[in-house]
Amino acid sequence: MSNELLYSIHDVLGGEPNRRGFYPATCPFCGKEPKRSQVHFGYSDQGYRCWVCGASGGLHALAEKLRIGFGEYVPPINPLPRPEPPKPEPVARWRTNPDKLLSMYRNHSRRYELWTQYKPLSRAAVDRWDLGVGRLPFQRDNGAWYLSRSDWLTVPLWDDGQLVAIRGRNMGSTGPKWLSSRGSQYALAFVDNVQADSVCWVVENVVDAIWLMDAKPEWSAVSTNGSTTWRRDWATRLAAQRPALVVVSLDKDLPGNGGGNHRDELIAEWKAEHPGAAIPRANGPLIANDLRRAGVDARLFEWPDDAPVKAGVDWALGN
Repeated sequence: MSNELLYSIHDVLGGEPNRRGFYPATCPFCGKEPKRSQVHFGYSDQGYRCWVCGASGGLHALAEKLRIGFGEYVPPINPLPRPEPPKPEPVARWRTNPDKLLSMYRNHSRRYELWTQYKPLSRAAVDRWDLGVGRLPFQRDNGAWYLSRSDWLTVPLWDDGQLVAIRGRNMGSTGPKWLSSRGSQYALAFVDNVQADSVCWVVENVVDAIWLMDAKPEWSAVSTNGSTTWRRDWATRLAAQRPALVVVSLDKDLPGNGGGNHRDELIAEWKAEHPGAAIPRANGPLIANDLRRAGVDARLFEWPDDAPVKAGVDWALGN
């Protein structure tokens, strides 16, 4: 496809390039204007498509629609604007020099008391995983860093020897239960500590993973920090640790392990509470399949009948 044809089309439509080399513009077929976060029309050197009216095809067909080359319009040939590459997000200040912040969390006077109020962890587990208490770092729009007003239970997350996240557990009754410091990155928590030939559990709550390893030192555990945060490359990362068996034990709900034998009952409840809404995808089976493709012996945990809806590993450990 000649560049001249694309240039001619661009001179008529005047699309603004996005980072994928696609040029959103007003659709010449249905008139839909391009707006951020909405479906619309666009073109590239591969052709055109409108996600509103469904029009699509090659550049010759688009040129014919625009009457280019039929005498009505003789456009100049100007170079297309190049999409700007995404700017890398700067590494958060607390990640480059975390010792002072972690020391503050570690030296909180009520550290062990507050942690054992949340979960029945041993002092050794609090020390081993560097659990702390303190204020979380955040950044304003003008770039200035500040610390939260209230204290949080803090969990530092490491990936390949680098601190990548600080997760905070709310100790109050209002606001989100969990929050991450600005500049945190998602990581498969504790994957670096998975022992070869061990039984490894995949759970949602990062502290439940710690509790499990505290109660069962012969086992390993990793946390996804949620049911929907799984990344497929984590399967390869976990497989590299060579566990003998991985048990996927997300919560007993639809977006977690999917409900298992209780799935039909949970779907009926969901439809009653959310009429017309799509049924959440079960992420536990997805994780297990990704791990199997990576060469791991992975099995899905089947929650017992007496486990309540949304039960997690903490319920199993407490019972």
